[in-house]
Amino acid sequence: MKKLRFGIMSTAHANNFAILPMAGMMDNMEIAAVASRGIDRAKEYAERRGIPKALGSYEELVADPEIDCVYISMPNSLHAEWSVKALRAGKHVLCEKPMALNESESREVACTARETGMVFAEAFHYRYHPLAERLEEIIRSGRIGNVVEIDSAFNNRVRDRKKPQLSPKLGGGALLDTGCYLTSFSSWIAGCDDAEVVWAKSIKTETGVDGTTAARLRFTNGVAANIVCSIDLLQPVSAFIRGDRGSIFINRPFCPGWQKGGSVKDVYFFIVQRGLNIERIKVPTVTSYHCQLKEFCRAVCENRQTVTDAGQGALNMRLIDAIRNKTKS
Repeated sequence: MKKLRFGIMSTAHANNFAILPMAGMMDNMEIAAVASRGIDRAKEYAERRGIPKALGSYEELVADPEIDCVYISMPNSLHAEWSVKALRAGKHVLCEKPMALNESESREVACTARETGMVFAEAFHYRYHPLAERLEEIIRSGRIGNVVEIDSAFNNRVRDRKKPQLSPKLGGGALLDTGCYLTSFSSWIAGCDDAEVVWAKSIKTETGVDGTTAARLRFTNGVAANIVCSIDLLQPVSAFIRGDRGSIFINRPFCPGWQKGGSVKDVYFFIVQRGLNIERIKVPTVTSYHCQLKEFCRAVCENRQTVTDAGQGALNMRLIDAIRNKTKS
């Protein structure tokens, strides 16, 4: 299998857990370059992390013939623009979520991926973990009957109020930061991409972005979903799936397995209940980021898209837009 050469677009904190720790664990990929808005910052970052090449602009990275794939960890407002530029330059793209600010931008990315034939994956890493595979197997097998309702919450208080999550210009706000996981998860578990937003409400932060958003969805196949996302609250991250014959509870479903030092910690548990029978499910201890990167590299080598491709991302952005519009009505 060919060793894929990755270029990282930006020196964001996300690099520290989403791609850099895995670089030395995989035989078929390497971090070949990093780009920032200035060469001094790029050089300093590259030297500290042992990255061979530092580039002082994002344009240089997408034009570099030695780069096969790019990982985009820039602020949300730049995701669609640079995904399109990278795809058109012949690079495969692993882009942090959300892939765009709205459905219109996401459709442009999806069209570009289709036209160029390059691989594009939106970094919903939880979908690549063994937990997701096991969860889907249990639900699709009918062990809890038909899914009736899904409750999910992803609250991650941003203490540093100067972070991009608080900036309207950079695409901040809870719905785009953590809520996009909940809409993705709800659609996947419901087995349906089309939903009506029954109601939605947001509470604004001091900067004007949504600090907390809650919504109730009704999918066209009848499944209901309730979501709560926040960059202000400290409540647990969890999901509850109710079927007509049983239920499933998952603690921290969106980040299963966490790299701490040289080891991986299980940060989730997964319980299936039918009547008085309760079963705790165990899956391999591995980070979802590692699983995501392995699958992305495999998809590139096999010339196919992944389960979080641009088309699926555009459907998710359509639902996010609908929630956002409902909060304004």
